[in-house]
Amino acid sequence: KNLLNKVGFGELPSSFAFTVGEKVDVPFSWHWGLHKGQKKSDGSAVSVFVCGKKDLDSQQAAAAKNAIQMAKSLRHTNIVRALDSIEVDSAFYLVTEQISPLLSREVSDRFAGEQEPTVWGMHQALDALGFLHQSGFTHGLFGPAAILVTPRGDFRLGVFDLCRKDADASVILAMRQRCGPGVLAWPEPPSYLQDGGSPTVGCDLWGAALLAAFVFGAARSAMRSADFRPDMSRAAQDLPAELRKPFAELVKPGPLKGRSPIAELLQRPFFQQHSSVRIMSFLSSLHIRSTEEKDAFFEGLPALLESAPRSLQTGLVLPELLEAQKFPGQEAAQVLPAILKIGIKLSDEEFKANVAPLVAKLFSSPDRAVRFRLLTSLGEMIDLLDDSMINDKIFPECVNGFTDSNGPIREATVKALIHFVPRLKAKTVEGRVVKLLAKLMQDPEASIRTNAVICCGRIASCLPPTVATQTLTTMLAAGFKDGFAPCRNAAIQTLLATSAAFTAEELATKMMPGVCHRLLDPDASVSDAAFHALSSLQETVRKQVEERR
Repeated sequence: KNLLNKVGFGELPSSFAFTVGEKVDVPFSWHWGLHKGQKKSDGSAVSVFVCGKKDLDSQQAAAAKNAIQMAKSLRHTNIVRALDSIEVDSAFYLVTEQISPLLSREVSDRFAGEQEPTVWGMHQALDALGFLHQSGFTHGLFGPAAILVTPRGDFRLGVFDLCRKDADASVILAMRQRCGPGVLAWPEPPSYLQDGGSPTVGCDLWGAALLAAFVFGAARSAMRSADFRPDMSRAAQDLPAELRKPFAELVKPGPLKGRSPIAELLQRPFFQQHSSVRIMSFLSSLHIRSTEEKDAFFEGLPALLESAPRSLQTGLVLPELLEAQKFPGQEAAQVLPAILKIGIKLSDEEFKANVAPLVAKLFSSPDRAVRFRLLTSLGEMIDLLDDSMINDKIFPECVNGFTDSNGPIREATVKALIHFVPRLKAKTVEGRVVKLLAKLMQDPEASIRTNAVICCGRIASCLPPTVATQTLTTMLAAGFKDGFAPCRNAAIQTLLATSAAFTAEELATKMMPGVCHRLLDPDASVSDAAFHALSSLQETVRKQVEERR
């Protein structure tokens, strides 16, 4: 009851399934107010439009009723979803899915820092308008102020006060200011749209041009709220070259002669080939795509994401990918690279909530392709995973990779140790990792033995001094004698990089003799490395000896 009193339009019946909360600031003047709301049964968030009757004239009241009727009867993916409505003595109420106006500060902040225009959102809005036109409707108020944005970032078409069939352009133009949202100092449709040569939907087409001017101009100016004021006389300068001609045709439309300008616009290469449109169009129809189409799409998706806005990747693409990897027959390994590419752009909290559970789950997958992807991507996401998950869930699953029969998996597991060890518990490192590394020096794959030596050098600083010295001594001794020249070379280079871990006695009596044997190595690169290392190690030992005197 307290919430309803804030609205100021009296009591709603107790049977109404929604509560009305605080009013939301909107960047335009309008007889509809926007409020936050909740569904009583489960507390889910909704939006509630409230239109008080007190100051409405008969035409405005009729338009408000029309807005409700149209919102409830129109069914399209990109039209705002109406959940319920009610008319009481003092007001009209329309409940919709949770949204915010495109021109609001909240939506502007969501896109802050992005230089890319919201092309997919524009595509969604135009798609909804095209649907109306093909169904015989004129929207009447189409433009940025009629676009609503969901929490995920989908654009939805709303504001149906003047939407009708068999509309009259002159009537629409006359009623726009009285029935539609008015944005201070924004351009209004020109009077020539009511001339005989202009189509009935001319006002909508001009609104589509205004939307394009806003989407591209606001992105360029980094001012995406209603504070950005489009200048229709110079807006074409902000548009891509391929949209300038259709933009001019939308601003001053001629007879259509059976054409559908909005549908034609969406078929232009600019939209059809745009990365955001390609990504979202494919994901929205994933359930009807063939296996071959999916394979090709997911293979190229990481590259497509390079040019997609961050907000689109995190708000729209990632949820679709997380769902896609659950599809029966859909290989998680295909989807995973794109998920991880987007995942590293998330905040710590978002990653832990949305991606980390999947990562932990997939590390236990028997699918080698999945595990290989995870292991090779570990360096990019290790900082986003918490210690308990790494120690209790992920690393225990990775241990099997050291003895996997597949060479690339063993090698990727070894390389991943460089990222794992700084985050593992000391007991795990000393009790398991050290033994696993030593065992790897017997691996039949020469590249794995080489990487084990390099890994040992890289993680030595994370080990207790005594353990580090013992481990390096064992690993390097084996490396000096390895039958694979790059492994012998890696052992020499690793000794140089970790020489500070040894005392003068250890260098002189245990390590340098092994280097001396390599002076006569049949591989010239190893022999040259041994000569260089011996000279450097002599200097190191000399300094330690002189410091004792």
